[in-house]
Amino acid sequence: MSLTVCIIGLVIAFSLLSLWFFIRAKVKRNVLKCEDKISDVISTDILLESGGSKSTISLYDYVDIIFADQYIRPEEQASFVKSLTENLDDVLAVNRSRRMFAVESGIIEDFVWQLDSLDRTIEEHNQRYCQKQLAGNEEFFDTVLQYPLDKQQRHSIVSEAENCLVVSSAGSGKTSSIVGKVRYLIDKKHVDPSRILLISYTNKAAAELTERLNTPGLRGYTFHKLAIDIIGQMTKHKPSICENVDHIFVDIYKQLLEDKDFQDAVVSYFANYEIEQEDWEKRKTDRQQSLSAAKASGYKALLPDMDGKAIHVRSEQEKRICFALSSLGVSFRYEEAYEHPVYDELHSQYRPDFSIHYTKDGKDCRVYLEHFGIDEHGTVPAWFAKNKGITWDEANQQYCDGITWKRELHQENGTILLETTSADFSRFDIKEKLKKMLSDAGVPFNELSSSELYAMLLPKGSKQEKSFIRLIVTFATLLKTNCKSIEEVVSQAHKERDQRAEFIIENIFAPVVARYQELLAKLEQCDFTDVILEATALISSAPLSRYDYIIVDEFQDISIDRYKFLQELRKGEPQARLYCVGDDWQSIYRFSGSDMALFNRFEDFFGPTQIDRIETTYRFGQPCVGLSSKFVQRNPVQLKKNIRPFSSAAHTELLFQAYERAHYTETLTSLIATIPQDKKIYLLGRYSFDDYYLSFAYQGYKRGNQFFYNINGREIEFLTVHKSKGLEADVVILLQCNKDVFGFPSMMSDDPVLKYVLSRGDEYPFGEERRLFYVAITRAKEKTIVMYDKRFPSVFVDEFLHPEVEPTVVQMSIHRNANKHWGPKGDAYLCRLYREGKSPKEISKLMGRSYTSIILRLQKLGELQ
Repeated sequence: MSLTVCIIGLVIAFSLLSLWFFIRAKVKRNVLKCEDKISDVISTDILLESGGSKSTISLYDYVDIIFADQYIRPEEQASFVKSLTENLDDVLAVNRSRRMFAVESGIIEDFVWQLDSLDRTIEEHNQRYCQKQLAGNEEFFDTVLQYPLDKQQRHSIVSEAENCLVVSSAGSGKTSSIVGKVRYLIDKKHVDPSRILLISYTNKAAAELTERLNTPGLRGYTFHKLAIDIIGQMTKHKPSICENVDHIFVDIYKQLLEDKDFQDAVVSYFANYEIEQEDWEKRKTDRQQSLSAAKASGYKALLPDMDGKAIHVRSEQEKRICFALSSLGVSFRYEEAYEHPVYDELHSQYRPDFSIHYTKDGKDCRVYLEHFGIDEHGTVPAWFAKNKGITWDEANQQYCDGITWKRELHQENGTILLETTSADFSRFDIKEKLKKMLSDAGVPFNELSSSELYAMLLPKGSKQEKSFIRLIVTFATLLKTNCKSIEEVVSQAHKERDQRAEFIIENIFAPVVARYQELLAKLEQCDFTDVILEATALISSAPLSRYDYIIVDEFQDISIDRYKFLQELRKGEPQARLYCVGDDWQSIYRFSGSDMALFNRFEDFFGPTQIDRIETTYRFGQPCVGLSSKFVQRNPVQLKKNIRPFSSAAHTELLFQAYERAHYTETLTSLIATIPQDKKIYLLGRYSFDDYYLSFAYQGYKRGNQFFYNINGREIEFLTVHKSKGLEADVVILLQCNKDVFGFPSMMSDDPVLKYVLSRGDEYPFGEERRLFYVAITRAKEKTIVMYDKRFPSVFVDEFLHPEVEPTVVQMSIHRNANKHWGPKGDAYLCRLYREGKSPKEISKLMGRSYTSIILRLQKLGELQ
């Protein structure tokens, strides 16, 4: 039995071995066929020393031969790979069989390895091609402009990548790079000038490029001019541009004010949704949540008292009482001395919260209103005890004793006391409650209409009204620029439970936007964003396919609408190559719709990209180069660069000059007196009104679009930093770099509603302001002088004056309910939890709101004094 089993086993083993040798022999034959096939596909006739013969070469060399003197484009690479795999589709299968049956084949093994490395091979081929172009055109690059182009400029110019992003820096010669690129394409690559599209952001820059290139068939465009021309060509109807958009918005706003619902919405916005502006010093409390600092300046009532004086109250509830009394036409003063003397050596004069004045039968009368911080049970919040270091029962007794004293005092003196409590705000419409109380007390009132309230809140032509209209215009402009609809942003605000934004967008912004579009249609006009959107739609349905190269200047200012326009412009077979030049360190137009993500994440939007850098500045030298670079790169969002001056001998000073407010202009006069007469000077300001004090001391005058001051007999131009971008002078004096709401950096807060139409900016504190400051201090060739009030130096100035101190950066994240409007129910629940003795941290978890929000809301409700 065992012998039989052994024999059967031997037979099976022999059979399997025979089968293995049989299959291996077949694999060897397939390997030989495959090697011949590879030799047939990847071979070339080479004259060897022993005579002419056909020799297999590496895929690496094969690529160089097939694409000799040629840059391999992505579509060419795809076609080449497809051809290889179609002709050699069985190579990979044979390679797997070969390895399984231990059949040696250096040819197949090398080919598979080379095929896996094909992307790298093509990349290296393209690099060698570029190096060859650089070497072969050295004389061209030395002479194409008045001065030789540097190595980085040349490298970007010879690139033939589908997408080339040239990351420039201040004074690095980006315009020269663009001119060099165009000349190279026309003179060396023999590209038809009409097949090159040149785009810049301003008419001046586009005209300058056209003039410098001076080539028939080639001109520089702005995005808007190009869009207008495309619309005219494709529709045979050149669009009519609305030149006075701001005036139209003002007219629409005024017309809509005649609609009661719209006017009520505006009044409601200021009464219930206006953001309480905090002083800049409160920003320091982000980490500490310091209650005392958070309430330092109190709350300013929307409307003045009966004497026209501003009212500063102690809580949000008192602020709402002020507005309710004003809207009822009641005359009152806040914390006015009681009409009867009740002071003594231990107590100052009693001052009720509100003293309400009226006339009855020709006599002056007065009633009083006290707002008590107690709940529906007549008890005080727990913090009363914590702050005084006593028990809650003791605190409650003390406060209630105070209420009793006030009631008895009024009773003794025969004066009328009206009362409201914190609990009333969750149970009643406070205005309706006050109306009933006043009526019962015999106090006459004359409730103001929406028109009257509006006139008090936003006097016509006032700074407040202009600012509000500017907010509407900004929203409407950014809505279009970012290719969004009202429905989209309302939906987004709804998802985020941002009741404030929903209210403003639906009731104020939406009617204005709708009326604006209707009016443009009626006038048969469009605005500049409209022409880009229309041109994009036209070429989307009927592609132009007219360009081989599209070159864009100032690419850091790209916006979503322009990005979509650009994508349609480049469509074709093959698509146009992109050559974009810009400096993310100088991205300063977010409020015009620019989206820095389109620059910093270029490849995500446009596909595989060659990124070149031009980092030699020809404008300024050390130490300004190093100081300015370090300053702007504190923001981790900015791309890292190694900026260097064109010459080690180049020297540009960065100086900081303190002044005393009373001697500001004298200090400026003295500084200018030290500057040689032949030096060009710019005066720069963060705002257009930063020359306010100069206007009293020096003669100012306008010439064309420029504004000058005569100082020490010298004509010196004043510009905003935004307008100075792209310009340079020998000496720059930066004015008013102070810590202030209108300082540098600006402390003006964006209205939160704009986040729905703005690109998401970087979250580094003052990110855009930092870039703007960088622009300001890189305009001078010889010297930049930063002037600041010695009492209130800007935080930016402090960074330079105290470099040993790392600036404190508080990384803040938006809580999910940050924009959720507090309603009566939420307020009541919050107060109840707090009065039960729960800590703000516990309440934060229970209510799903941030700790900061809980603290600030308790304070606004009068729960925290």
